Amino acid sequence: MAKAEFGTAKFLSNQLKAKGLQKLRLYCQVCQKQCRDENGFKSHIRSPFHMKNISKVSDSDVEEYTRQFEEDFLRLLRLTHGEKEIGVNKFYNEFIQDKHHIHMNATKFTSLTKFIQHLSKEGKIKVRGLEDLLDQEVDPSQLTISYIDRSHQNVLRKAKMEELSKDHESEQAIRAKLLQRQIETCREYETLDENKSEKMVPNTSTGQGICIDLNQLGKTTGASKKGKKKSNRVNKNVFK
Repeated sequence: MAKAEFGTAKFLSNQLKAKGLQKLRLYCQVCQKQCRDENGFKSHIRSPFHMKNISKVSDSDVEEYTRQFEEDFLRLLRLTHGEKEIGVNKFYNEFIQDKHHIHMNATKFTSLTKFIQHLSKEGKIKVRGLEDLLDQEVDPSQLTISYIDRSHQNVLRKAKMEELSKDHESEQAIRAKLLQRQIETCREYETLDENKSEKMVPNTSTGQGICIDLNQLGKTTGASKKGKKKSNRVNKNVFK
């Protein structure tokens, strides 16, 4: 089939179609060619150009594609999301926006789920939701992933953050102890003030009452009056 001439309407239409994101399974990584439909892809893999390139591919090439695919995947995850969680499907859609990325059909992984399981076993990412599902029923839309950063700078940063948090906790503990001491000191002063006030106030509530005999008091006053009268009489007799 002849190609459209440069500048024609069909050429511009083909260019616009090629700019959009096409189906990943219709991409030939060896030839670096994107096909727009099933018929075009079948025609390509039967072409002499493809047959010649595919004959040169070895196991080492597949391993190299796998390694580069994994490195690009992890690098984008680290740069865009760090250690934050994100859905597998959502991140993979971000990853394939680059039309020139290494496609998964050129690697040893046959599905995104198996690739995520591989990264989890290697300890390169954290996967939440994988342990609750059977291997045969794992749905990538239910999984979330997060990058595990084991770089030297990240280890130092985490150690510094832990040290700061411990210092903050110790500072709070010291403040709590000082506050407790102040409270206890105030209570001791209040107790001393109460004891002093109790000593200064006279005790009006004695346990035993004082009994006064009014009859005896009357007798003593009467006797004293009689004694005065007798003494007056004696004095009068002396002057006679």
